[in-house]
Parts: sequence; structure tokens; C-alpha cells
Amino acid sequence: MGSEDVVTALRRVPLFSRLTDEQLGWIADHGRQLHFTAGMRIAAQGDPADGLSVILEGSTEWTRRVGAQEVPTAMLKAGDLFGELILFLNSPHPTTGRAVTDVRLFRLEPATFWELLRVAPVLMRGLMELASQRSQPHETSSRQQAELLSAGQLAAGVAGELDNPSSSARRSAARLRETLHTLSARAMALGEQNLSSAQRGALLALPREAAERGRTSPLLEPVARAVREESLGSWLESHGVAEAWEAAPVLVASGLDVAWLESVSTRVGEALLGDVLAWLVAAVTGDVLLAEVERGTARVSTLVEAMKAYSFLDPMPAQEADLHDGLERALAVLDHRLSGGTITVERQYERSLPRLKVEDGALEEVWTQLVLNAVQALGEGGGRVRLRTWAEPTRVVVEISDDGPGIPKDLMPRVFEPFFSTKPEAAGLGLDVSRRIIERHGGDLRVLSEPGGTRVQVRLPV
Repeated sequence: MGSEDVVTALRRVPLFSRLTDEQLGWIADHGRQLHFTAGMRIAAQGDPADGLSVILEGSTEWTRRVGAQEVPTAMLKAGDLFGELILFLNSPHPTTGRAVTDVRLFRLEPATFWELLRVAPVLMRGLMELASQRSQPHETSSRQQAELLSAGQLAAGVAGELDNPSSSARRSAARLRETLHTLSARAMALGEQNLSSAQRGALLALPREAAERGRTSPLLEPVARAVREESLGSWLESHGVAEAWEAAPVLVASGLDVAWLESVSTRVGEALLGDVLAWLVAAVTGDVLLAEVERGTARVSTLVEAMKAYSFLDPMPAQEADLHDGLERALAVLDHRLSGGTITVERQYERSLPRLKVEDGALEEVWTQLVLNAVQALGEGGGRVRLRTWAEPTRVVVEISDDGPGIPKDLMPRVFEPFFSTKPEAAGLGLDVSRRIIERHGGDLRVLSEPGGTRVQVRLPV
């Protein structure tokens, strides 16, 4: 069966019915077909997660081993999916599946499954609902059910979070395609002019100058921006530039003003000004749209990676460890953020603290996240990050603090809320994930903040 036939088969699956032809084509190109004759085993209870599978043809039977008996749990046929639950939970197959008839499957490997959620974020909610429906029949452990509930709650949030940047990126990409066509046409029109070497040199410099001004110019308040657009639009109109008032907001958004346009007129000549500005507007618009695409896709990538990290929080083997060693490893990981000279790191360690039996790697992730939060709170101006440890009667305490501006009181109730962050580039899962890890150790995590600093305290039982 070729790629087109796979797309046709996938389109009949209800979960995929809302996907575009492009998204379905991507799925068809990134998966593989598997064939099983009647009676063959498709998966065994306890096997590791091997991907998301769609039954294209045939029917299957699934059983669960309870003691010495095989208990039937489900019959899946053409159009059904399986494997999504164990991918979200990072758990093995809870049942054994066999082909009742000849079966043809289409499978996406685990890594491709996570990439699919970036390509088609609309699938997230449907997959999580399907996983939730299957969790009870499969009789997963209470811990896995709790994780699934948490992931299900997150799914509603991540679906919305993914939708905004992905939709914005798609819209910008569509407009970018049109703009590139316009830019090409404008460039060809200029190429037909009898340009001098000085004019050609000036044209080559203009996009770089515009990009630099856009990067370094401060954002204008609405009133100031409107005044500049009025001034620039009038100037363009007086110089006979077509669509002057449509071009003015684009140029102002890139930090351009009348004085700069006057310099362009001087360098290229009045006769060429209209064609040059039409070309420049297209070039500037293209840069703006490309930046929007980059922001949107970067946000989607951040959220998908965060969701993967959130889902892969299975306990690690516990071992005796010195908490100070983990703190120092976290500082080493973030050395590139700490070595610029603007941030001072202070250590106040109580070295007599006992070694604890903990998931050392998981705690190191917590320390890294908390130190990173402190560094980001300081901003470009820098400041002090302090790491303290001390003992209480039945617990040890690790405190990571900064002398940044603090967290506003109205935002404090939301600091553990999934996907909430005061930093636009962040996924907003760091504190929630950290708290889950600490609570798994029987401890607690507290955030204390006031103007002039924030302290995050972790208490772990001895």
C-alpha cells in the first residue's frame, strides 16, 4: 500500500478526520506498515512501549494475565488505535494482543509520536481522552492512574497552549509565502532599472539597516506610534508611493522614520524611491512574518518537550547521596549562565547533614530548575543567588534564593499552575514538576517571595 492509500485509510479513522491533507501526508511518510497473519502475537504484556499503532485491516484480541489465567480485555478492529496510553505513562504493554484475522497495522515509533503532537496538536485532547477511557479496563496501578489523571488535566491546558502558537505560525507562514512572491516581483522590477553601482550598493545595505533599526529601536507607546505612522504615511504619500498608508505601519514597526526615509531618497534618487520602498516594505514584512513563525514554532517545541518531561517522571532507583554534591552539579550545569560576572553565587552549607536515600538524578533536576529560576529572576542586571542548607528535627532543608524583584502578590497563588509563567519563552511546568518530585520523596516545596527577593525551600525527611 502506497503513501496515498495510507492517507485514505487514515482519513477513515475518526481521530484523524479533522487533520489536513498535509498533516495526514506527514503521518504516512513517517510511519511504517506491519503485517500479522491470524494467530500471530502483536504485543506481549510487559513489552516496552513501541509506538502508536492504527489497525488498517483485520481484527485483534487483547488479554491480560491474572495469575495463571488469560483474561480477555478488548477486541480491536480496523480503525482502532492502541499504544497511546503506555506512551503517555512511559509504561509497558498492560495486555497481550493477537491477530484474530490477518492484520495490517500502521505504526509511529515513540519519537515520531511525540513529533506528531507538534505537527498536529489538535490530536492531543483526543488521544488523552482515549487513554483515559482505557486506563480502568487495563487495571493500571493506582500510581499510574494518578499520573494519567494529572496528564489528562494537563492535556486540556497543553491543547490550548499549543493551539495559539501553532495557529499563529500557520497564518504567518501563509502570509510569508505571499510576501516572498511579492518580494521577488519587486526585486525583478528593480533589476530592470538602469542602476548605478552606488545605487546597487545602497539597495544591498537597506535591508540590513532596517533589520538593525528594528532590533535596537525601543517599543513605542500607542500614541507615539500613531503619530509616527501619520507622519511617515504623509511623507510617503507626498512622494507618490503607492499604498502609502498600508506601508507606514510596517515601516514604523521596524523602527523606521521620516529621517531614515529621507536618507534612502538621497541615496537611491527620487525617481527610484517608489519602487525601492515597495521592495523594502515587502522585505521588512517578510522579516516580521519569519520572526512570528520562529516564535510560534519555538513555543510549540518548548511545550512538547515540557510535556514529554512531565510524562516521563517515573521513579528512579534510590541511593544514598549527599545533597551538596547534587547542588554543585546543578551549578556546574548552569555555569554558562553564572560565569558572566554579573551574578554572585553564595553557599551556606551545613556540611554535617546526613546522607539521604533519594533519587539523586531526579533531585538534581529540581536543583537545576530552581537555580535557573533564580538566575532568570535576576534578569540582565544580575545579582545574588544563595544556596543554603540546614537541619530541622526530622528533616533537612535546602533553600535557593535570589535578590531579584520578587513575585507580585497577585501572582503567588499561580506559581505552581501548569503552563503559567512570567517568562514568555518558558513552558511554565518547572515548579510543578519539581514539586511532584519532592512530594514523591515525602517532602514539600515552598515559595516565599516579597519585594527584593524570592526564596524557594525544599524539605526532605531524614
